[in-house]
Amino acid sequence: MDLFAFLLLAHFIGDFYLQPKAWVDCRNTNHVSSKGLYKHTVIHLALSILAAIVSDVSIFTALLVGLIIATTHFLTDLCKSHLPATLTTFLIDQLIHILVILCVGLVISDVTFEQLSRTFGDLLTTSNVIFATAYLLVCKPASVLISLALNKHTQHLAEEAGDKGLEAAGAWIGYLERCLTISFIFMGQFAGIAFLVAAKTIFRFGDLTKNTDMKLTEYMMLGTLLSYAIAIFVGWNAIHLMRVL
Repeated sequence: MDLFAFLLLAHFIGDFYLQPKAWVDCRNTNHVSSKGLYKHTVIHLALSILAAIVSDVSIFTALLVGLIIATTHFLTDLCKSHLPATLTTFLIDQLIHILVILCVGLVISDVTFEQLSRTFGDLLTTSNVIFATAYLLVCKPASVLISLALNKHTQHLAEEAGDKGLEAAGAWIGYLERCLTISFIFMGQFAGIAFLVAAKTIFRFGDLTKNTDMKLTEYMMLGTLLSYAIAIFVGWNAIHLMRVL
């Protein structure tokens, strides 16, 4: 799978380091007539051929790999140029590029179905399933639990608040802090949790000192403590399960 690794490296260099913003703007404005899109495609063609040669395949195979990846990249980016520039669009675009590279790497490397099955089977261990379940638990289920626990206070404060802040920002902050917390627990870096708490306290300090409403202060403390408590509970139990099983 050396070919896949080199092609993936070439993709990230071509897509993020050798693509000026002017080319992206040109592509989104002019679509199929964009000079920036064609320049970007040529960059990927050259990098893909170079990556294939470095991974020790024949010149003919390298040219074929480069043409396949460059053509699919051109078509994907052309379709993307007609869509709004959102996070979902970006992720789908990158997923398509990586899947094409993976398929090319698998075909050229003559990887058998048995080898693929063995590789994926090695990933589906009990520990990995517990890891994945823990991260899922501290995201959406935990968010729903905290929302229900604070629902009465949330409604009351929402009626009084003039500035509601960014839409869904609180939920995303919660996802990130809980995922980081259990990550630090899994790595045994408990000082990282203290850093997260301290950082959040510093950012919140200005809001709390400027606001004389004790209800808002207590609400924010409740939400923060619930969030960390759930993450620590899930993290510790996940570690215990992995030791037992």
